Amino acid sequence: MYCRVGRLDEAHKLAKSIHVENPAEGALLWGTLLSASRLHGRVDIAQEASRRLIESNQQVAGAYVTLSNACASTGEWEIAHGLRSQMKQAGVVKDPGCSWVEIRDSTFVFHAGDLSFERGEDVLRLLRELEGRMKERGYAGGSLGLVFFEVEQEAKEEIVSLHSERLALAFALIVIPKGITIRVMKNLRMCKDCHEAFKAISGIVERDFIVRDVNRFHHFRDGSCSCGDFW
Repeated sequence: MYCRVGRLDEAHKLAKSIHVENPAEGALLWGTLLSASRLHGRVDIAQEASRRLIESNQQVAGAYVTLSNACASTGEWEIAHGLRSQMKQAGVVKDPGCSWVEIRDSTFVFHAGDLSFERGEDVLRLLRELEGRMKERGYAGGSLGLVFFEVEQEAKEEIVSLHSERLALAFALIVIPKGITIRVMKNLRMCKDCHEAFKAISGIVERDFIVRDVNRFHHFRDGSCSCGDFW
């Protein structure tokens, strides 16, 4: 509750006071605090939460990436660079992101940047159309605290627009009739930029989307999400 309302100092104090023997429970505790500190720009707390996760060998890749993103979002690029270097030196590899949808007893899996699937060109065309309509509403792709080093803004937008969950959503919009809720599953945490895009798209196309990422369910409807932008 403290995390949800932005009372990070109290949440941090509470987390430190809790003795947890089960590593999985500790990962849930510190992972929640890490996500909240990233969301609210509290790099100091994010650093300790990440350290706790890494030392306990829980969610190691996610801890590095989330802390790196938190640092980048507050302009601490040198620290963000250093974390990525530490990650490589330690041999920590982030799981490749993928998303999937189930349609008529078939499962369709999508990977970031991969348009080799059936109707890939149609999906790309729809994403470009939606991107233009989102920008008319003030959406700025690739600008929401994601970590890109030495990458131009146009390239950032291209990278983000082809994340696996967006490919899955566009495919579902094409093949699933209007009036049926679209359900997307993702093996990693949904990034902030894609979360903003899904909110905008739900309002543009006037459809409901449910996304299950590694953290929680998100129900997008009429330009908003059930998570209240906290996940």
